[in-house]
Amino acid sequence: MVVHEPGAWFDQVLAGLASQDYPNLSSVFFVTTKMTDSGAETTHASAVAKSINEILPNAVVRIVEGNPGFGRLINELQRIVEGDKGLFCIMHDDVVLQANTLRTLVEELFISNAAVVGPKLLQWEKPTLLQSVGFGIDRCGEIDPFIEQNERDQEQHDAVRDVFFVSSACMLVRSDLFRELNGFNPDISFFGEDLDFCWRAHLSGARVLISPTAVARHLNSFETRSPNLVSRANIAQNRARTVATLTSRLGLPIVWLQMLLTSAIETILGVFTGTLRESIASFRATVALVVDTSYIWQRRQQVRPLRRVAASEIAKLQVKGSARLTRFIRHRRALASREIATLVETKKRLRQSSSRTAGMTLLVVTVLILIGSREIITDSSRVIGEMLPFENGSVSSSSILANFLSGWWSSGFGEASANPTGLGLVAIAAFFLFGNLALLQTLMIVGSLFVGLIGMWRLCAAFANTRVRLGAAVVYSALPLSYEAIARGRFSALLCIAAAPWLFDILNRYQDGKDQSLVRKTQLVSGLLLILGLVFAFTPSIAVLFLVIICLWVFASFLGGVSARQLFGVSLVGLTGLIGSIFINLPWSMHFVSGQWWQLLAGDQGVADRKIGLGSLARLDFGNMRGGFLVIAIYFCVLSALIVADGWRRLWAIRSSVLVVFGLLIVVLDDQGRLPFALPEPAVMLAVVACGLALAVATCLSVFAETNLTKASDWRRSLSLLMPLAVAMMIAPTLLSVLDGRWNQPETVVPQLLEQLPDNPREGNYRTLYIGDRDLLPVATNSVNSEVAYGVADDGAVNFSSIWAPQDTSMNLAAQNALKSLVANDTIRVGRLISPLAIRFLVVPLGDSPSVAASSLVESLSNQLDLRRTYFARDLVIFENVTWLPIISVLDEESSVASQQASDFSLISQELKSQSALLVDKNSVANKKVRAKFAGGTIHVAVPFDSRWQLEVDAAQLVPRVAFGSSTAFDAPIAGIVALRYQTSPLRYLYLSLQAIVWLCLMLLAANFSRFRRRIQQIEPKEVTILGSSAGPEQKIDMAWR
Repeated sequence: MVVHEPGAWFDQVLAGLASQDYPNLSSVFFVTTKMTDSGAETTHASAVAKSINEILPNAVVRIVEGNPGFGRLINELQRIVEGDKGLFCIMHDDVVLQANTLRTLVEELFISNAAVVGPKLLQWEKPTLLQSVGFGIDRCGEIDPFIEQNERDQEQHDAVRDVFFVSSACMLVRSDLFRELNGFNPDISFFGEDLDFCWRAHLSGARVLISPTAVARHLNSFETRSPNLVSRANIAQNRARTVATLTSRLGLPIVWLQMLLTSAIETILGVFTGTLRESIASFRATVALVVDTSYIWQRRQQVRPLRRVAASEIAKLQVKGSARLTRFIRHRRALASREIATLVETKKRLRQSSSRTAGMTLLVVTVLILIGSREIITDSSRVIGEMLPFENGSVSSSSILANFLSGWWSSGFGEASANPTGLGLVAIAAFFLFGNLALLQTLMIVGSLFVGLIGMWRLCAAFANTRVRLGAAVVYSALPLSYEAIARGRFSALLCIAAAPWLFDILNRYQDGKDQSLVRKTQLVSGLLLILGLVFAFTPSIAVLFLVIICLWVFASFLGGVSARQLFGVSLVGLTGLIGSIFINLPWSMHFVSGQWWQLLAGDQGVADRKIGLGSLARLDFGNMRGGFLVIAIYFCVLSALIVADGWRRLWAIRSSVLVVFGLLIVVLDDQGRLPFALPEPAVMLAVVACGLALAVATCLSVFAETNLTKASDWRRSLSLLMPLAVAMMIAPTLLSVLDGRWNQPETVVPQLLEQLPDNPREGNYRTLYIGDRDLLPVATNSVNSEVAYGVADDGAVNFSSIWAPQDTSMNLAAQNALKSLVANDTIRVGRLISPLAIRFLVVPLGDSPSVAASSLVESLSNQLDLRRTYFARDLVIFENVTWLPIISVLDEESSVASQQASDFSLISQELKSQSALLVDKNSVANKKVRAKFAGGTIHVAVPFDSRWQLEVDAAQLVPRVAFGSSTAFDAPIAGIVALRYQTSPLRYLYLSLQAIVWLCLMLLAANFSRFRRRIQQIEPKEVTILGSSAGPEQKIDMAWR
């Protein structure tokens, strides 16, 4: 018997053993101990050993280190007990035998020539109810208990019969068979060792019986006594491994597919039946058999010598069809009896009801998100803001990878710099989707909604209540912030909103984890680096958001009474993650080493003083969603959390209040231009407020759930009635948006109206300058002033790479100076000023209601002498620069001379002209594939100057020079076939290799390999450490005559 932290009932167990009328009985006990930092705590175990010897003086008691597992300890009988002519009665420590139980089992074993015999087990508190009369299984390992839950014992199962296995709570086994089978499977610590052992007994030709005339009572309390040692995942894993190990070789593939299909169906049905967690555990265990291949192969090799019975004979012992279906039919028949139906345990029913409610809620939320995103899923997102198509024009996964590997950053005006890490991540992700970039974009947009939901679920794990966690997750996913980001095309904001709960969760787990191992701390820090690094690769504004998150989290925890030592540790980890996320995005993150580093990180290039207003910001939809004012009701939960929270929940109430109040205060101050620095756009920073609101809901739900359970009729119970109303009002605007199918994305967008612009015309490649309200521009922007921004893109359809662009180049400075003169009405020749930049078209998006700044901008452009208005509509105006130069062009003689000067006066006083365009194709400047005939002259390339540009005329290589103070030119006096390319430094590939290694190492460090270590390691013998024995460590039991 294995004794693990017994209760007062253990005296009855010992009394039952002492009362046995079977002679020649010896007892062996293994008493487990608790493990502390200093080792095993043996005080309690010694007291248990003493109580055993008082009742059973001749018992052999072994005190063991920790609890290595039931099966492993029972296997020690092979060492302690000598001889193989006796019998082993294996028992749990919560089983009481009747006086004749052992004698009856022994008699039946000899009469029936069986090898394993088990008794009828009754419930401890209600001995009139059956607990077990043996078990059957189907080919997938699903168990059929033969009885209904809480079925009354009326001797209806008292016939001796063969069963597939009996419970290890009490089983009588021939010692020779036990030794031949090498005991229980040592890799099964708890739950499942009896099925594995009896299955192997069948394979060896032994018989397994149930003898119902032998009776015992079973408390079955191990799961409640030691919840940390038992999990659904372990139980499902043990069952799946047993099936894979002991099923015949030919039948295993079919059985595995059947298990996979069955568990998948059960997972879906589990949403409605309240068994979702068990079904998910079963599905994961079945899938994980692929990882278990090494273990299963070795275990099958060990079992092979025991296979003496054909697989067809084993199949006859198993339940035909599905054991689950058999149980269901039996259950339905039992419910016809009202007497049995009323005996169902209330606690079990409530637990299944909670699981069923959670599953149904999760299913409803998932369906609503998919319905609300249906047109995005079927037809991709509309092109608005940063929601630029991943796959457009000549863009493909291979071209994206080529651009990423290049040493020239092609977006905007271009720059001799590393390309954004996001390009590489998109190329890698597209590889796993077979190059389907459109699918990848859809997954990132719609998947972000689910990522945020799951992150909030994890963050609320501290509340230890499924409904509370689900309620907070649903509230977070229902807040309009994410959907407003989709509607306005704010891709960077969407990613930040999805990542925010995960960042809070890691800070919380690091702060609350007491005595965490170095491995666990490393996993948390590595996970933080990966999350921040991934989001930073697409939107650097996550760095600013996380800095605010650290400050508010530490401040709130300080107010909640968290020790300074813990707060210092959290701050250090947070700053490590912040710096590390920039480091793992090297070399691209060197782009932010600039005098304007804060503006580059913030992403808005200094845009502040938006004057959106407190009301619109508090609604989290900026005043754009129907019924959005109803969202204000959710702030009631913040106040309620502070009022009702007590004990450990008060810390969470304080955290939620600080996040909401101070988060909203920071955004409002930035909105009014009251801060000395600019912050990222409000949708990014309001992610902090959204997390605070969800945590406030979780705090209230936790308190109210406890109040309802205690049935306390106090003011908290009355206040809890207002919670559903506040949540329902908050969800209402989002539910209305579900009907749209695109989360209210506007129908008319700028890129669709630009289809009339020429694509790669004969007259040469060109650039388009977008200018106006930043939120309406479909490219990365620079600021002209607080109201006007601009961005640049090459001709052709815009794509997602345009959301990143160099912003601190010489050509950006030239464009900015020209546009400032335009906005200030200081020039009427802006076309000539931007001519060397290859800007042919100027596009001004106006939106539904043009701002005063936009209207003034259109008027200033209309007054320019070298601009021609080619398109005018209510929401868009397009001007053409009649003095533009192609991106690659041959300058005439006068323009060539002018290119050697760098003053605005020379540009205004002389119109630049090109003799012809060169190398016209759909590729970027650095990836030109074509060649062209060239008659000699000065070739102007409208990119920022860099000495690595190479122009080849036949076999000759020409050296570039600076043109117009910012761009590049080649003086080529010879004629021939010309080709242009950029020579990427070999160091670029070295840096990328090092970056890949760093990312790979972080993923390995962040992975929780403890979950898979047992799956992939070799099968090794595990020893049990004996700390002491009441009967002497060398004492043996001789079974020669027993």
